[in-house]
Amino acid sequence: MSFVKAITGSPALLLPLGVAILLVISPDSAEWAVRYPKSWAWDIASPLGDALKYIARDLDLGVFMFSDMTRAVGDAIDAPLKFLRGILSDGFKFYPDQGDSWSISPIPWVGITIVCTVFAFWNSGWRVAAMTGLSLVCFALFGLWESAMATLASVLVAVAITIVLGLCLGVVGYRSRNMEKILNPLYDIAQTTPVFSYLVMIILLFGFGPVSALIATAVFATPPMARVTTLALQSLPASIGEFGSITGCTPWQKMTLVLLPSARTALLVGMNQVIMMSLAMVIIASIIGAGGLGSDVLRALKSLRMGEAIEAGFAITIMAVLMDRLSRDFANRRPVHNTVRPAWWSRHRLALMATGAIAGALLLARIFPEIQSLSETWQISTGSFWNDQIDALNKGYRQPIGEVRDIFITNVMVPTKRLFQGIPWLSFVLFSFVLGTWFDGWRVGLTCALLLLVLAVTGMWERAMISLYLVLLSVTVALPIGLPIGIWAALSDRADRVISVVIDTIQTLPTFVYLIPVIMLFSIGDFPALVAIVLYALPPAIRYTKEGIRGVPVSFLEAAKMSGCSRMQTLSHVQIPIAFPQILLGINQTVMLSFGMLVITALVGTRGLEETTLDAIAKVKPGTGLIAGLGIAMLSIVIDRLIRALSNRAGKHAHLQQMA
Repeated sequence: MSFVKAITGSPALLLPLGVAILLVISPDSAEWAVRYPKSWAWDIASPLGDALKYIARDLDLGVFMFSDMTRAVGDAIDAPLKFLRGILSDGFKFYPDQGDSWSISPIPWVGITIVCTVFAFWNSGWRVAAMTGLSLVCFALFGLWESAMATLASVLVAVAITIVLGLCLGVVGYRSRNMEKILNPLYDIAQTTPVFSYLVMIILLFGFGPVSALIATAVFATPPMARVTTLALQSLPASIGEFGSITGCTPWQKMTLVLLPSARTALLVGMNQVIMMSLAMVIIASIIGAGGLGSDVLRALKSLRMGEAIEAGFAITIMAVLMDRLSRDFANRRPVHNTVRPAWWSRHRLALMATGAIAGALLLARIFPEIQSLSETWQISTGSFWNDQIDALNKGYRQPIGEVRDIFITNVMVPTKRLFQGIPWLSFVLFSFVLGTWFDGWRVGLTCALLLLVLAVTGMWERAMISLYLVLLSVTVALPIGLPIGIWAALSDRADRVISVVIDTIQTLPTFVYLIPVIMLFSIGDFPALVAIVLYALPPAIRYTKEGIRGVPVSFLEAAKMSGCSRMQTLSHVQIPIAFPQILLGINQTVMLSFGMLVITALVGTRGLEETTLDAIAKVKPGTGLIAGLGIAMLSIVIDRLIRALSNRAGKHAHLQQMA
């Protein structure tokens, strides 16, 4: 009734709503309002692509060419990457002008395994150390050592670059409120624009290869670190900054010696997020020649060698879990202050042990070659085993799986897709304006309408509707699964322990890994894409629902109990209504993750804006890729603004109920 009252009480909303409904009921009344005329579309991609190509190749800055600057930046990033890869996997080769070439071998796999295991023991205890050592041995035994070390080197360099950039931008945002207001929209664009879209532009500037992958990683992973830095510094008590001023610190000393160390815990938690995002991005960047485990998965998927894809996918998952656990434990460590300063060897025993292990491995490798790298005779593979299992699964369950897939496609996916493609574009724009205005005022409504209008004007409307249908249908499937599981976890500690482990594991899996089981079971197309999106987007719906219900004040539960409510009545009439704003935030995160996974599903044959961005990489069309990527970002922003506005409205309503 509140919606009806709001509409009838506001002629400004009544008119666009009436026009939108009229176009839906009678689409023949105005053909231009149903299908946006192609002659009206603006070709922004071509001039944008030409401008980017001019900047990359011909822009003269006077003192030097712009291409000289990008080449210098690329060389600066490539140098530490080559150095790390040389140490971990590739070694170093030298070609003197005179004489024979010579080389230096990388650190043997045994030495790296010992060093990483010792560090894990010092950082996290014997359980994580055992898991670390066993995992690294498995990388060597399965012939994945060089790929794993290439991925590790890329992640380490990407994390170092991202942390430095994030800290610098975060400090700038902390020192200047105006700069913070400028930077926040840029962070939103960087995080909502699909990676593939700016990969095209980065390829144009820096070429194919690991350097472009690292730069794309920095663009993707820097905003969270910058936001965490600004928020952590703003959250510090004013007395800490005053202490730095009283002791005579310069602004630089105050920041580096007082404020940043005081925010250490929050910054290390942000570093953990950077590591996980960098790992996910480095895998995606294998599409443009970054190498590593991601390339192994991609090659295996393209040739349908599912056994090899599963092995490389497991390796990615294990590396993600290990790095997540080690970085979390490192963030939670506290410094130990001793009254007596220990001896030098005691303070540096970890470094000494690592140096000894590396030196010992290098010496022994000259005697025992298997210490340097395992020969193929020692290596094992489970590829044939997994291929046999997949064949058996397909033979035994191909018919029921196919029937379920076909029924869902025929009765749900196809009608939904036709619905989104059949809604008049002008009705969609007007509906978004009405909803946004009703939820949170005319600014939100106008923002949503303008963003959707841009999609129509740029000729992206039809593909945008395909992307939107797939995301919203995935969310519609994910929520009936995730919300009940979240409620179950909130009401049962035993269930929560199991569910938390499962969703933590799901969240550490790189997006590439989700493609392996869906291709195995469902081949390619929209249905496997939907399954992958649902799996990837489930955790926020579960986690936010659980935390929201558990966050209901005890006094409300006691009042419900005293009034004679049963457990189900307490849940439905007290806990869920009060937790509803938190649940809406979880739904919002589910939608955002669905958009994030949408771009990856282009690899299994979806046909929306995500396919345009992937095709732009292959054809090096930076303008097209950027416009399509921004189109996906606009869709996600519209949904984000509407859900946030609804959450704020629900929060105010819940607050009024609590006051009553």
